[in-house]
Amino acid sequence: MNLLFRMIWMFVSARWRSRCKMTEQTHLTFRVLPTDLDVNLHLTNSRYFSFMDLSRVDHMIRNGSWRHIRDNKLMPVLGGSSIRYRRAVPPFAKIDVTTRVAGVDERWIYLEQKVVSGDQVYAAAILKAAFLDDNGRVPVPRLLDMFGHTEEIAPLSDDLAHIRDVDDAISTVAGI
Repeated sequence: MNLLFRMIWMFVSARWRSRCKMTEQTHLTFRVLPTDLDVNLHLTNSRYFSFMDLSRVDHMIRNGSWRHIRDNKLMPVLGGSSIRYRRAVPPFAKIDVTTRVAGVDERWIYLEQKVVSGDQVYAAAILKAAFLDDNGRVPVPRLLDMFGHTEEIAPLSDDLAHIRDVDDAISTVAGI
């Protein structure tokens, strides 16, 4: 239930937070509540992804793409995610979830998200996102044009290309 209230607060408060470009990093702040904890009394693994979901939507609202997503009846979807947990987040910690576009290819927008507090990185994730319309996946160049994005986004770095290749290998091994 507390995520519902956090989601409502994120939608309401995004209007007052600074606007950003699609390529700029944003952050959204959370307080780790007792309902966010697992049996070890630290932030449960699934909550990292829930906080990242909210941070991605905040990023889309603040960079203006959310309006285009709604107007064009697009559905944002994740195609994969890879997370690295660095240390446990204790109860009542104040954390920031950062979101930035790390690169693109023809099919995917790659995002980097981190859970941080001060100079402490608790977790880092790379996610690949796509947008669907009635005809299926929208190619990234068309999507960026639809969003009115004119700045160049970095192509995939060698490290991101490696993550893409590992993700593809997982699909092959799993037979999906």
